[in-house]
Formats: sequence, structure tokens, C-alpha cells
Amino acid sequence: MAAVPEHAQKSRKQERYKAWYGPAFLSGGSYQEGSLLANRFGLQLARIATQNTTWRLRKRPVDADIAPYVETYEHDGVVAIENFLEPEVFAAVVAECRKAHEEGGFKSEVADDNSVIEERLALRKQAERAPTTVKIISEHELFLRLAAAILRRPSVDRLELSIDVMTKSGDAPAPERIVGTNYLHADVHYPSGKAWLYLNDIDEENGALIYAKGSQRMTPARLAHEYDASVRTAQHKRAGTLYTEVPGNFARMPTERQLRRMGIEESSIVGKANTLVFVNVMGFHRRGEFLEGRRREQIQIRFNDRPKK
Repeated sequence: MAAVPEHAQKSRKQERYKAWYGPAFLSGGSYQEGSLLANRFGLQLARIATQNTTWRLRKRPVDADIAPYVETYEHDGVVAIENFLEPEVFAAVVAECRKAHEEGGFKSEVADDNSVIEERLALRKQAERAPTTVKIISEHELFLRLAAAILRRPSVDRLELSIDVMTKSGDAPAPERIVGTNYLHADVHYPSGKAWLYLNDIDEENGALIYAKGSQRMTPARLAHEYDASVRTAQHKRAGTLYTEVPGNFARMPTERQLRRMGIEESSIVGKANTLVFVNVMGFHRRGEFLEGRRREQIQIRFNDRPKK
């Protein structure tokens, strides 16, 4: 029999890899699912138990050179790495991304009620708009090893990249859909990663990410919040007010009492251009404040690491 090439063996192993186990109503779906009655009986708690148990059972080999980054990420829920790309490589990425923005074609929308205009170019179907950027990130050896270790997967090979440009304008029209990115929230109830490469300096005046370090841990206080938030969200869904009259993240935002019990303390994840930030979006976070006219440029990287809805 002919020998199977090593790269083909790795590809088949990745195809067979199953990250999430359990019935779909427990291991899939959005953040909060189910009826009001189901959540009053603890559906969200059962979903949390299923998905967090699956996560903890995963193997997680970590190379020695990236172990400090992974340890920081698992302890704090966030890790920032300055000067990530070589200067000349980063300069090429910035130039290409800004040229793509100047040429237009970005999807534009107003983010919630804080007059921030988000412009985004998804590179999954438009990789030809920024081929150098796509190649550099999708083939970056250190980045891929670090992402696999953080996500506890054999490899990471389905990246979704987008170029994001955000500005604040007092003339911005009303938003079409109110999500509430400026309200403190968690994206999901199990570990899930996102990454951003800062293309310009990001600080407290141009929407630096606000993150509560350590809030990605599932504690008794977090479980109590999750139960309450699932009931509140189901109530808004039943009333038809979710995302129309009430921002989704506001509907499940922790109360002051819940914040105190969870020990939430916010930190600004600022960074110079060429800073790479990994974030566990199970932790509580929000978009920071923007000053009029300030601009934020970044590459957002998603990993398709969540169970299917």
C-alpha cells in the first residue's frame, strides 16, 4: 500500500476531530436558547454544564515557547502581544488594508446608539482585496500554534478575517439593529476565542476593548447570573422586544448586585499598532468610548470554534 503523506494524515485527523459533544439542544445554538418555561427549569444551566465539560476534557499540548501566553490567556481571559509582525511585514499589511478601504466596498453600519460607524470588509469571499494580509496571517506559524493551543484544538485552519474601520460621528444615522456592544456582556457561556491585530494605536479615546479579567471562569456567581439572564432574554423574546426595543446585550447585562458577586473589574486593553490581542469572549467585555472623529483600524480574526447553531 502507498504511504499517506504526513500533511494528508493531519488533514484527515482534523476532519475527524469533534470539538463539541452532546445533543443539539444542549451543545448547539446561540448564547441563550429555549422558551421561558425551559429556562425557568434550568435549560441554560444544563447547556453550560454540557459545553464546559466538553471543553475541559480536551487535550491541550502547549509548546514551551508559547506557554506564557497561553497561561496568561487562561488566567485573565486576554493576552496582548506587542510588535507581533516584523516591521516591514506589518507595514505591508497596513498599506494593503488602507488601500482596500480607500477603494470602497466595505459593509457599513451604525453600531447601536453610540454613533460609531463600523465599516467591515470580510475577506472570506474577497481575499483578492488583501491577498498579502490573508497569506501572512493564515500561514503565520507562531500565530497558528498559539491559536490552536488557546482553542485546545489539533490545528486551526478555518480562519475568518475581516478588515474593520470604526469612527465616531455625530451625524451618524440611527442604527437599524440595536445589539448593545457598548454594554458589558459575554458573547457565549463556554470558552471561545477571538483575535485582533491593531493596525493603529488603540486607547481609551478610540474604542479600546474593555475586558473584565478573570470573568471567563464559570463560578457559582456566574451561574446565578446565567440563569437570571436566560430568563430575562426569554421574556424579551416572547414579548418581541429583543433587538428592536431592547439591545440584546442590555437584556442580559449583569445587575449591579451580580457584578459585585462576580467581582467584575474592568480593564482597557490598549495597545500600539502591531499588537495582537487574543480574547476569550466568554468573559465580560464591551466597547470602550470613542471621541468624536477618532478612528480605530484592526484586523479581526474568528476561528469558527463554536458549535453549530
